[in-house]
This record gives sequence, structure tokens and C-alpha cells, in this order.
Amino acid sequence: MRNLIRGFLNVLYPPYCVICGELLSIQEWDNGLCDKCNKKLPFLTGNRCNFCGRRLQFGEVCHSCLEHRPVFERGISVFDYEVLRQGIARFKFDGVKGHGEVFGGIMVQYLLLNHPEWLEQVDFMTGVPLHKHKEKERGFNQADILCKIISENTGIPYRDKVLTRTKATRPQSELSAKERHENLKNVFIAQDCLDKQILLVDDILTTGTTLNECSRALYRAGAKKVSVFCLSVRE
Repeated sequence: MRNLIRGFLNVLYPPYCVICGELLSIQEWDNGLCDKCNKKLPFLTGNRCNFCGRRLQFGEVCHSCLEHRPVFERGISVFDYEVLRQGIARFKFDGVKGHGEVFGGIMVQYLLLNHPEWLEQVDFMTGVPLHKHKEKERGFNQADILCKIISENTGIPYRDKVLTRTKATRPQSELSAKERHENLKNVFIAQDCLDKQILLVDDILTTGTTLNECSRALYRAGAKKVSVFCLSVRE
């Protein structure tokens, strides 16, 4: 029944490739990707920053992470944000939750292909939380959808109540780097993570402020190690 309803909705509202935005053929509906993108996913590859996954010509840490030293121990990102700008907007702001399921599946592919050792190096994963009012307004938390798909396909346990956002804040996209830090200072609290190695998941890494503040909360609550896994990073 679920597949029947989904097929009916796809006829009424034809799906688009989550990466390039091209209209999908019926044969491509299940993947959520056009044949071209499915054959060659534009993963971030080569020499990359150890904290955010940005491309580097040389060295191990990008300029942004040197300037705003991350609190978390390491981080990876799957795509350059510009590649997914439209797909992420449809996912987060147009309510196309199916995009999140496809993105989560792609993150699984990336993790298994490039960092399979991480599966054995974390105790559980958790996502960056939205404030309860924001989540109610949007209808879902994008990080929650990504985590569920990753967990289902890798076996990494997912805990969704470890981090809490204690107050509503201004959107980070509207703020400078300095304002971003002040906006989120002491906003997050954590629980049930004593001596645990945690994989922290989000959709976009820009300056890393949100991920840093979440990591601080996890470390205050006794976490042993925090690693970051993001769908995309702004270059």
C-alpha cells in the first residue's frame, strides 16, 4: 500500500534527482538519482581537511579550521554544499523528506567506501537537534532522518535524545562567524554519553560553530571522543 501511494504521488508530483535536479524517469524513482549522477557521485575526494572534509592542496587542516579550531576530534563531509544546494533546500524547506532518505543512503555509501573503520570506532551516533518549536514548524529534523538511514544500513546504534537545544536561536545563516558563536553559546545540553565515542551527524558544515557547541555539550557530559559526519560542507 505504501509503495502504491508513493507511486501515485510521484505521478502527481514528479520527483527530481537530489543532486542535479533533473526530472527522474520512472525507472529512476526508487534511487532518487538520475542515471548520470548515480553512476558517478560527486564525492569529495583527494586530500581533505581532517576536521571538515574541505579539499586541500596541501597540509592536513584548512584555513577555516585553523582559525576556528574545532572542538570535535575529526570530521568528514560527503559533498561540496554547492553541489547539493537545491536538493538540500527541497529537503529542509519544501518538506521533501524523501530526499533525506536518499541523502542518508548516499552517506552510507561514502562511509563504507572511504571510512569503513569508523563503524568500529564509535559507540553510537546522534544528530544535531532542532529546538522543539522549530522541529514542530518544519515537521521533522533533517539530521534525525539522516541518522535513521545510516543506522539502518550500517548497524551503528542511533540515539535521538542525547542532545537537546534549550532555546530557540536566530538562524546561523544570517550571522557572522563571531555572532554564530554567541548565538549558540551554552544552548545545547547532553546526557547519557559518559565515556562514549560518538558520531555527530548534520546536513551542512559551514564554520563548524553548531557542531562545536554540540561537541562541547557532549564532552561536558563525559563523552570520550566526538567525530563529525556531514552531508555537505561549504567551501
